[in-house]
Amino acid sequence: MEFDLIYPEKKTDVFNAGCVVVAVFFDEEELVSFGVKSDSLELDDAFYNYNQFEKAFELWSSPKYLSDFYDQFKQYFEEEYWGNISEDTFLIEVGKSLNKIRETICKAIESNTFYELIEPLEPAEEEKRLYESIRVKLKQGTIIGHYPFRFYAIEVEEKKCYIISGATIKVHKDMGKADNTKIELKKLSHILQFISDKHTDTKDTFVTMLQAN
Repeated sequence: MEFDLIYPEKKTDVFNAGCVVVAVFFDEEELVSFGVKSDSLELDDAFYNYNQFEKAFELWSSPKYLSDFYDQFKQYFEEEYWGNISEDTFLIEVGKSLNKIRETICKAIESNTFYELIEPLEPAEEEKRLYESIRVKLKQGTIIGHYPFRFYAIEVEEKKCYIISGATIKVHKDMGKADNTKIELKKLSHILQFISDKHTDTKDTFVTMLQAN
């Protein structure tokens, strides 16, 4: 596991930055351990070397990936919640949202308002955020009236430091029931355990570790 700095651009600026945002790069062994299938496009050479933030946009821009995704979760897309959305409509709707999603997130990061897009993964985590790192999510973009695009992260310190762990399109309202969101939960747990083991529960302790690597 490696950390790619998203903001600020230079490591030398991390201590003075109001907010530090990084994205994780997971290696193949880690991704497979989370549940990513060995034949997944996520492990293909065209996508493998991106961090989890950039990889989301690359995958969502791939008609092949979206078609495979639709086929994998077709049972959910045929349910009432999704209105039996067709594959063609799904692909078109995803494409419509991508530029706006990236623009919104990047502007928020650069203006130190990234925290305004974030909410705790579960209500119980809201109470913890004042004294420990928590799991958070970010909702952006729409598909036929739903807001299914999800980025997941660890909030190392509220408003000050975030580790983006991954992203997906949520296909079931209960994230524990669909394989794609189960994978994201495992990524979050892996990172949370890592920073706990390293005793990096504030922005300053995290960037100190980042500077050392």
